[in-house]
Amino acid sequence: MREPVRVLIFLSGGWHDFNGFAGAMRSLLTPHDFAVDISFDPDSLLRLAEMDYRVVINYTCFLRPDEETSVTGAENLEESHVTALSGWVRNGGGLLAAHAATVNGDSPAELNRLLGGTFLSHPEPFAFTVYPLLEKHPITGGLKAFTVYDEFYIEEYDPSVRLHMVAVDRGTAYPVVWSKTENKGKVVHVALGHDENVWNHPAYRRLMLQSVSWLAGRDM
Repeated sequence: MREPVRVLIFLSGGWHDFNGFAGAMRSLLTPHDFAVDISFDPDSLLRLAEMDYRVVINYTCFLRPDEETSVTGAENLEESHVTALSGWVRNGGGLLAAHAATVNGDSPAELNRLLGGTFLSHPEPFAFTVYPLLEKHPITGGLKAFTVYDEFYIEEYDPSVRLHMVAVDRGTAYPVVWSKTENKGKVVHVALGHDENVWNHPAYRRLMLQSVSWLAGRDM
């Protein structure tokens, strides 16, 4: 049996079922020798190396100043949190920015740079098909096009990121999955994942498991 890889699921913000996502990811990862911790405290990002985490799954949706909704955890990250997270990634950590993690509210701009892009908008949820690109990568190994009912994220992204999956709306292709390297570390963004209809989709679960495994430097 392999030694478990420590994973932190960091959750905060509004508009989402954070506990539902955390439960879905814990059930996915634990049977594959990942030890999963869950935190709503942004100060947990200050102790990533100390706690020997190899992967952080960031499932957050931070608020703009004009938004009013119930908040779980923090409304935004402070500069100290982003600096710590960025430094941890550069030193070899793996960061999976899931779904609304690119909705960064008033968090420092360095967070957008670290993730490789930022959220712009989304229409009401609808069913759409996600397509893997031709280039092979461990994140998308064995995946074929699949259809989900989800929020369709329109995001601005840095041209240096490596695109892995796209979806098409009204004749335009938009990024759904990308990755980037950050010195010794790695970052993945998966724009899918608003609710349990997506979290329980077999293709989404495979995509997330393979993403975490790649970030951890572990073969499936």
